[in-house]
Amino acid sequence: MIGKPYRLLVLFLLGFQLHGQTTDLSIAIETQDLSGTAISQVDIYEDFQYVITVLNSGNTVDNASISVNFDSDLTILSYNSQNSNAGASDFSNIDVTSNVLTASIATMPNNSSVELLVLVTAPTSLGGITANGTISPPTDTQDTNTSNNQAIISIDVLDVIIDFSVTQTQINPTEGTAINAWGDLVTYQFTITNNSAIAFPVSSIEGHLNLSSPNENGQPYAEFISLECLGATNGTLCPDLTTLNGNSDTVTSISSMFIFYDDHEMTSGGSITFQLVYRYTNFSCSTNPLPIDVNSVINIELNTATITSIDSNSVTTNLILAEACALTDLCIESVQTNPLPSVDLNYNQDITFETTVCNNGPLEAPMRFFFQNLSLSVGWEIVSVNCINTTGSVTCNDFNLSNNGQLWTSSDFLLQPNTTITLQTVVRFVEPCGDAPITVQIRSATNILDTQLLDSNTDNNYFSNYVTLPIPTVPCGGEESNDLIVTKTQIYPQLPIGSSDNNTASWGPITYEITVTNEGLEDSFIELQDYMPIRDLDDPEILATLTNIECVETTGTASCFTIVNANLGVGLDGITDDGNFDIFWEITPEENWELPANSSITFNVTIDWLPECSYDPMIATNVVSADYAGNLVDSNPNNNLASVNTYFAPCLDLIVQTYPEFTQVDINQTFNWIIDISNSTTSSNAIDVIFEDTLNSVFTIIGTPTCTVTSGNASCISSFNTTGNFITGIIPTMEAGSTVRISIPVSAPSFGGAFNNIAEAIPNASNNQELTPDSNISINSVQVIAPVLQKSFFPDSIIEGGQSELIFTVYNVASNPTQSNISFTDNLPTGITLSGIPNWVQDNGCTANFIGSIGDIFVGVEDLVFPDGIESCTFSVMVTSEIIGEHLNNFENFTNNYNINTSQTSATLHVIEDTSNIDIEIVKTAEPTEAFHGQNVDFTITATNLGTTTATLIEVMDALPIGFEFVSATPSFGTFDNTTLIWSIPNLNANTYETLLLTATVMSSNDLTNVALLNSTNEPDRNLTNNEDDATVEINNCLTIPEGISPNDDGSNDFLIIPCIEDYSNTLKIFNRYGTQIYEATNYANTWDGKANMGILKSSELLPVGTYFYILEINGLPNDIVGYVYLTY
Repeated sequence: MIGKPYRLLVLFLLGFQLHGQTTDLSIAIETQDLSGTAISQVDIYEDFQYVITVLNSGNTVDNASISVNFDSDLTILSYNSQNSNAGASDFSNIDVTSNVLTASIATMPNNSSVELLVLVTAPTSLGGITANGTISPPTDTQDTNTSNNQAIISIDVLDVIIDFSVTQTQINPTEGTAINAWGDLVTYQFTITNNSAIAFPVSSIEGHLNLSSPNENGQPYAEFISLECLGATNGTLCPDLTTLNGNSDTVTSISSMFIFYDDHEMTSGGSITFQLVYRYTNFSCSTNPLPIDVNSVINIELNTATITSIDSNSVTTNLILAEACALTDLCIESVQTNPLPSVDLNYNQDITFETTVCNNGPLEAPMRFFFQNLSLSVGWEIVSVNCINTTGSVTCNDFNLSNNGQLWTSSDFLLQPNTTITLQTVVRFVEPCGDAPITVQIRSATNILDTQLLDSNTDNNYFSNYVTLPIPTVPCGGEESNDLIVTKTQIYPQLPIGSSDNNTASWGPITYEITVTNEGLEDSFIELQDYMPIRDLDDPEILATLTNIECVETTGTASCFTIVNANLGVGLDGITDDGNFDIFWEITPEENWELPANSSITFNVTIDWLPECSYDPMIATNVVSADYAGNLVDSNPNNNLASVNTYFAPCLDLIVQTYPEFTQVDINQTFNWIIDISNSTTSSNAIDVIFEDTLNSVFTIIGTPTCTVTSGNASCISSFNTTGNFITGIIPTMEAGSTVRISIPVSAPSFGGAFNNIAEAIPNASNNQELTPDSNISINSVQVIAPVLQKSFFPDSIIEGGQSELIFTVYNVASNPTQSNISFTDNLPTGITLSGIPNWVQDNGCTANFIGSIGDIFVGVEDLVFPDGIESCTFSVMVTSEIIGEHLNNFENFTNNYNINTSQTSATLHVIEDTSNIDIEIVKTAEPTEAFHGQNVDFTITATNLGTTTATLIEVMDALPIGFEFVSATPSFGTFDNTTLIWSIPNLNANTYETLLLTATVMSSNDLTNVALLNSTNEPDRNLTNNEDDATVEINNCLTIPEGISPNDDGSNDFLIIPCIEDYSNTLKIFNRYGTQIYEATNYANTWDGKANMGILKSSELLPVGTYFYILEINGLPNDIVGYVYLTY
């Protein structure tokens, strides 16, 4: 059995170690208005606060850290640690980066808590915002209950009326007065006023100019010169404009002259006045110069849901006349030369046109010209185009000609006045299908490229030729025609789901059936494209991903081939970069996919659609086109295209927050879990919202949950379904901007810890789709305060059949109040039994009824009582086990808990198989075996392992008797404790030995026996008969000095006789009681008879009766022999 003081030290160290290795942290987050009232909704740009509470229901932990991810649109104003209790440190090392707040807590004792108050400003955008917080212990500490390490709470941001106005005036020159000359400056002033009831930021300020006079009057060139703040009112500050750079532009329709982005806050009733300066110069000419006027408008933008843009009044600035434009006269004409226009034409026939381009002057002109087929029903092939003649100062090398299919065009070049260019073009028209002659318009035209140069006669800037082509040989839709037909149908989900905005589909995969049929008389290769049409920029965004494509059916003699061009897994958005469609999959002409006549092939295609929420209808459009890839002409191109529109469920933005009525409760205390569910004002109306709440199993539901509508229009849950601690219900309707509150009455458990609640609102996927799923769930925790139990095994590793002490320590709550009725039963792991009865280690005044006797498989207490002011008490019991392995004894082993927190209680006993075979033999010898007083004796202790396995943690004790004085000890291996005289050997292999040389001085005149014994080993010693040995030292009377002499010549004790003195080189010195030396003899020969031989007393007379002191120096002995002798007569 370990001694009690040592056991208490071990208990302290183990307790300290356990407190540093495990804990049970929890976090709770609550949203409040500035008065501290819990809220679930807040107005845009309103200040409110988050209260983040961190609680510790486990062991003391140092350097815990939190991370709280706030909505990115939120503005964090300040943060402050508050309300620390039970020894918890304040939050420190607080940092906010990209709206992620991190902080640490230096120390958190058991049952302590601390709050962080975070003051924020709501965003200006509407909808749900979420705060997601986690608490973590340091890396070397394990949190035994991670379910309460996270808290999620959301709040709905509502709209309020925002009223701003912008007024503008022209200062110099005053409005209605024109500038004096081009290059003059014009000064404006404008004032922005916030007429709203709240402060609000202006996102941007922009200055616009637009041309108010007719375009032919001319266009001015405007330059931004400066913008300065003249002053602000009612607490509003002037913004910093130092980084603002304006623009310079030609004023045609609307020109942006400057944009200032700042999100500058304006107080309620506040205003800011600015001064703006532009410079105007002449840019364009006019054929009929008249006055030019421009309008100046100031626009501000506010980041709200209902107001985005506000314009000032328009100020008209009068300018002067534009300069007169220069004039020249370009002309063009094309003539059909071969065959002549009177001759009938055929398809695929070469037709020659001659085009003449001219500049009649008087000025040179930067220009281009072109020749174009304007027919939509018949195309041509440009066989050749060549420059064949020029007149004047121009050559055919001055420009290039570019063949672009249905038109050719010249390069840009400078054409001198009084010049002509003649060009020859040869084309062939490609025969289409049809049943009537076709007239084709061919257009040739010129363009002047200098805006300051006008054409004096625009009538000859273009020319049209008309040619008539015969009836095509292949009628469109005739009996002998070839017709390729493609159809597309939505097959999953089955129609009518997704067919209209009144019968919408859930977001996600849509499966289509595509069938291509060749109703012609000839086999033909086909081409096919299944694509997403180009999305208009005003349409709601939608992302589509092809997840499956397969050929599933054929008719006639058609076959399925491998689909090689499929963009599986590629997200497409319908936004084109090059004018081409976003293609899901296709069959190209190069694949030679043959579809026989009167046959069909069917494909199943699945596309995963992910729309972006919008007020507009969310429609997924999927288009397929098919055509002949060879020379066949489709007689009916109207059925070569098919599309399907799928209407998706409108968006919701549900916001959920749950929190306890109190962040800390006592055992068995009743309170409410509160769940607020809001439908954001940005949402559609919600239908059949599913409510789910998972209460931790430790809570007892003590009544029926209640549902109330706290704002807006909604229908409450009519009945709740409760299975265990899982509660569900249906909210029939929730209009945008409404909130319902659900209250669940519960009772806290009879034991302590931190326990959470998880609440979730789930949209019905057929009716609504969630915009921000992270705000649909909320997690929060409550701390139940109770004393905490810790336990440990010592030692925590035993050999089968060995014993360990199971130690329990109960810690009171932070203020150490009086406690009673603390009870628990520890049901020991299988294989562990009690080998003793429970006893106090340190009761500290606590009382309890212990349960458990020898042989039981449980141990515990009933009605443990803490006196006031007592922090902890400890008891223990011995246990044993014959079952090899690890025996985990943790919180799951406890029953009958009352007023106790066992969530951190965990200890593991390792039972090791006994495979050892050790036999430690102890042999002890002495040298010399006969000694005299003051002589040193060397003892040699030999420890030999006669077994077959290595022995470990060997302790050998030397029981040195009182007659010896310890001098030194030297082990061959291990360490020796000079105080306890224990020799510790870490290990000793089989058939090896180690020695200890121990030196002691004889301090006795009697024979002495020194015993060495095996004190302990880690493994059982198989032979106990050789664990002890001794060595005896005989003590002779040599150098034993008598205590007195009587030199009276009676023949007895007349001289100081020292036995064996003649055998040693020596010096004897004798002193009287005053310290005066009266005698000295070298190599003393037993001759002192009580007379002095030195000092003032030197004489032949006997010395006075009394006590005399001596020092006997023996050469070779480490210490002198000292003492006294009594002289009498």
